[in-house]
Amino acid sequence: CISPLVQSVEETPEPIPAKIKGHIPKWINGNLLRNGPGKFEFGNDKFNHWFDGMALLHQFQLAHGTVTYRSRFLQSSSYLRNIQQDRIVASEFGTLAMPDPCKSVFGRFLSRFELPRKSGSVKNEKRSEIFWGEPVVRWKGGPDPEESPALTENLWHLQVDWSKFIAVNGATAHPHYEADGTTYNMGNSFGKHGSSYNIIRVPPQESGRGDTLEGAQVLCSIPPRDRAKPSYYHSFGMTENYIIFIEQPLRLNLLKIITSKLRGETILDGISWEPQHDTYFHVVNKHTGEV
Repeated sequence: CISPLVQSVEETPEPIPAKIKGHIPKWINGNLLRNGPGKFEFGNDKFNHWFDGMALLHQFQLAHGTVTYRSRFLQSSSYLRNIQQDRIVASEFGTLAMPDPCKSVFGRFLSRFELPRKSGSVKNEKRSEIFWGEPVVRWKGGPDPEESPALTENLWHLQVDWSKFIAVNGATAHPHYEADGTTYNMGNSFGKHGSSYNIIRVPPQESGRGDTLEGAQVLCSIPPRDRAKPSYYHSFGMTENYIIFIEQPLRLNLLKIITSKLRGETILDGISWEPQHDTYFHVVNKHTGEV
């Protein structure tokens, strides 16, 4: 029943007209950008998880009651290397890449110790659901899919690295926005005392400045129930005055994740559902940072 979700598709770089049922008011003009997994194999290698498919950007352009569609694969380093070598080169969320068969025995051994690279997968470059898609970054717009960064739950964004601006090691793909452009997001940080959940506030960004998160600050930090095994989270809630974060017993074993490649396992192998633990609702005052 899920086979259509893991089938590769071809990109559509040139706009094509869409079939419209009903009527679109002529005053609705603009671009709807979404992304999702679009390629699941290279050569004889296949990805083992939906999150691992190479990212495909979709654009629906609305103008005067008409709609055109086009799509492009994200030209990431992993995508280009996979294409060039006709195999899966980079390990993903649920897929462990095999060492290059052309390397020496010593070279294949050392590959177990390589640091992770930026990935072109949906999980690592732009974590994305095909049903409703993921947002593109609001502080850098653009009508072209090739110019519109999308968000990720990994350390890296398509073009924006949070760690350059604030002491966090990643952020969700679902920020929330105030009417004035203020952005709120959540990101983890990892240190000698374990991990923390951080509520991040980014003031409105000046247009024409490119990719930036200037002025970003940690509104508050929340310690996990187990600092060595923080909760996985995909998003959070926001009202006019509060941030609502749900800490659930889907745990990230940091030691397992950090050593996963060395042990021949994937990141997915370091995530476990532990229903014996409770679920906690953390409510944070947006104005004071009080938890």
